[in-house]
Amino acid sequence: MKAFLFDRDGTLIVNKHYLSTPAGIRFLPCVFDTLKFLLSKGYKLFIITNQSGIKRGYYSRDRIEEIHRELLIRLKSEKIHISEIFYCDHHPNEQCNCRKPGNYFLKVLQRKYEMEPLDSFFVGDRREDIEFGKRLGLKTILIRTPINQEFSHLADYAIDSLCEIVKILK
Repeated sequence: MKAFLFDRDGTLIVNKHYLSTPAGIRFLPCVFDTLKFLLSKGYKLFIITNQSGIKRGYYSRDRIEEIHRELLIRLKSEKIHISEIFYCDHHPNEQCNCRKPGNYFLKVLQRKYEMEPLDSFFVGDRREDIEFGKRLGLKTILIRTPINQEFSHLADYAIDSLCEIVKILK
């Protein structure tokens, strides 16, 4: 199975410092059209996100689940199916294997979905997103921002918006 894996904040939705309410979800430009295009090309879509705000006490697991349910409802209303959302709730100091760039979720994706890394991509806006994708053997796409320019060379592709993914696949 070929897949597109996405970081959540700053990639699909506006990056709000510790988003703690579903009302704060704001999709970035081109998200709906790009995800529909990828589905039409036979890709399964996943979201993998670090959510240390849980361990930091900013919000609960129940709240993050509520945010993710709302995210999926809004995408479904646009005829977009996300196969699954994975998140790590550990604090960065905990040194877990599920926090990006750890590879725990690769094992889950391969076991549960038979994902083929060579046919799949990871899209994100941070250095650890690119490191995660590389560690998993995926092609990587960095969404450039003013604060991540210095490591855009680490990604297989660096783009200014999700709209450009269509060009990469043509």
